Amino acid sequence: MKALRIEPTDNVAVVAQDTRAGDKLSYAGGEVVALEDIALGHKIAICDIAQGELVRKYGVPIGRALAPIAAGAFVHVHNLQDITEELCRQYVADFRKGGRA
Repeated sequence: MKALRIEPTDNVAVVAQDTRAGDKLSYAGGEVVALEDIALGHKIAICDIAQGELVRKYGVPIGRALAPIAAGAFVHVHNLQDITEELCRQYVADFRKGGRA
């Protein structure tokens, strides 16, 4: 079974096929065992993620963990806070300082 991890800083990978609890998935840099069923195209935690920690996919923060997320768990809206506004505010602040976004 395969999962897609793009960047070494990613703490989630995207499952490349429907996955059942107990399936072992290989991704660039390691393996993880699914703790629950995860549908094709959805995210699996590839390491433990602490509550409040940024969740990174494709090298980009996509949310913040609402609760601790165990390696192998399904990562979706039930345990992931949308941080779009936070990222936009940071982008604007960096831009106004002359930084790069």
